[in-house]
Amino acid sequence: RQASRVGMGATSGSGGGSTAPVSMVAELSAMIKAEGYASLYRGLAPTLWRDVPFSAIYWMFLERFKSNLNAMDGPFGGRSYTDRGEVVPALVQAGHAFVSGAGAGMIAAAFTTPFDVVKTRRQVVNGGGGSFEAEAMTIPTRSRSSLAFSSSVGEVTCDHGGAVVFDPRHNRAAAINRPTGTLGHMAMIVREEGVAALWRGNATRMIKVAPACAIMIGCYEFGKRILGDAAAV
Repeated sequence: RQASRVGMGATSGSGGGSTAPVSMVAELSAMIKAEGYASLYRGLAPTLWRDVPFSAIYWMFLERFKSNLNAMDGPFGGRSYTDRGEVVPALVQAGHAFVSGAGAGMIAAAFTTPFDVVKTRRQVVNGGGGSFEAEAMTIPTRSRSSLAFSSSVGEVTCDHGGAVVFDPRHNRAAAINRPTGTLGHMAMIVREEGVAALWRGNATRMIKVAPACAIMIGCYEFGKRILGDAAAV
């Protein structure tokens, strides 16, 4: 699914006479026909490198932030209710989860952006380990309103809110022998583009991830509380 999303994003803004698949099923079929079933798992390793630490960091900070908010005084804090022997209102509890989810999501996103950069690059490059000639022909460059293909230089937007993650500025000869592993890709990025390139687009990703995490955990906690109270009646 991730490979299909990136592929659809890359082809949707392409020019020329070719017609891009218009649905996920069509895109998956085209990928399998052209490159085999292995293409569906392109970028799996960096995706796991990104998502597993993200979840660990997210839930750790989420619980810490919720605990701190529950120990606060005032109308938004939980202590003012528990000290009076009252149950924390459902909206206040959901608010704790909402704020905590946003903060935890931003922190987790910042820690794992380098793996998102590698994941997107490997999914966009044809075959995940193909030659630079194939890579150069499939690197989209972003204008203000859309993506257009470029054969020499360009930018690739990741699937976390359009964060810029790829801007090759080196010549073909320097990019022919590309590494295939996640850590190898990261080392190459640092060597050729600097450490800051690993966090290219980090701010955009944090802005996208924070409300998504906040809404998800806030709705979950609110729904769990409402359903729990209804079951107890």
